[in-house]
Amino acid sequence: MKQLSLLMIAIAMCISCKSEPLEKGKIYNNIRLQKDTTLGYSIYLPKKASVNKLAFMFFDPHGDGFYPISLYKNLAEQFGIILIGNNNAQNGMDFNTIFSNYIQLSNELNAMYNLSSSDICLWGFSGGAKAAMYCSNNSKAIGYCIYSGSVLPLQNPIECLGFNGTKDMNYTDLLSYDLTQAQNNSHVQIEFNGKHAWCDTITAINAFRWFLLKKMQHNEIKRDKAFITKSYTSFKKQFDNALAVKQYRNAFIIGKKTVLCLNELYDVTPVKMAVGKLVNDINLKKEMKTLEMNYNLETTTKVGYQANFLAKDTTYWKQEITQLIKKSKSDKTGINERLLGYLSLASYSYANKAFSQYNIADLEKILFIYHLSDPTNPEQALMRAKLWMLKKDAPNAKACIQEAIQLGAEQNRIDNDAVLKALQ
Repeated sequence: MKQLSLLMIAIAMCISCKSEPLEKGKIYNNIRLQKDTTLGYSIYLPKKASVNKLAFMFFDPHGDGFYPISLYKNLAEQFGIILIGNNNAQNGMDFNTIFSNYIQLSNELNAMYNLSSSDICLWGFSGGAKAAMYCSNNSKAIGYCIYSGSVLPLQNPIECLGFNGTKDMNYTDLLSYDLTQAQNNSHVQIEFNGKHAWCDTITAINAFRWFLLKKMQHNEIKRDKAFITKSYTSFKKQFDNALAVKQYRNAFIIGKKTVLCLNELYDVTPVKMAVGKLVNDINLKKEMKTLEMNYNLETTTKVGYQANFLAKDTTYWKQEITQLIKKSKSDKTGINERLLGYLSLASYSYANKAFSQYNIADLEKILFIYHLSDPTNPEQALMRAKLWMLKKDAPNAKACIQEAIQLGAEQNRIDNDAVLKALQ
């Protein structure tokens, strides 16, 4: 066993000191920084790398830079953009530490691969979005940033793209931020039919197009007429299709994206005129009025949930959550599904606090809500296992761990928790 450990250390040291050229078309996971081996990153060099040497740097809330790279590597091949996973930022870390780690990573990427910070777009999801935007606020070298799942207001005047899932529990927060940026021509937010997760590849293709087009707009890379024309054709088709099915707000969003991404690169007059007419369209005004009403309803409901979280008993929460689940099956607005997501996130937050205080009474109620509102989330099962351990009930704790594994809990999540690991 000791020999195996020494072998693994030797392999890790080999990866840490990697100086030979990286193989294209292969994901390298957790390469250690040469100046600080406690920090690491994942990287993917597409086989058809662009001569522009552009890159996305991903900020995952769990510090798993490999995951978004694995999601988008095919898009990287299509557009010739390098993918980098920042493994040094995760939820719970101090933002100043995250920024300090980012600076070290950025310096090494520049030294090792000649990647300038100005040619790297930071892209974060959930807590990772806040981390990416914090770094953007504190570095004048960053010119491009993408957020999804959460938001931290940008202070620096940089190009920014947002993704907002219509089933994301943070949907109203991102929508509110988008409304505050209505007059900002450097900001675009795109909605997609998704939950609180990295966006699907069909949606993510917008990020790759946006980044290249914006670099061309700023004359930072050579303009590609064929790519520009193809982008306009695709955007115009999306715009026309949205109008055809009477999705007026969606058409407005696509129209805005078209104008802001292609202005000065292509004649967008037809779309610009159509968007101008759409602003005064009674159908769009009706959609916006409904959106406002739903926004107010959802916000008010969340405030009520926060006040009642520990004040109401489990009978109340069982009835409330049962109704949300029932309504969500036919609700086209997504409100009820987002409220379930909100209760899941709130439960996770409250549970962590209750665990730190060893408050078993609160934990029983909180984890009841967590389990009922988000039964397929392995985290709630792992937390219930830890609660059973506090109550000195190992059999039920083991049953919850098995449930978590069946729901997809990663083994390293269990192995890194002393309490859960001991149960196995």
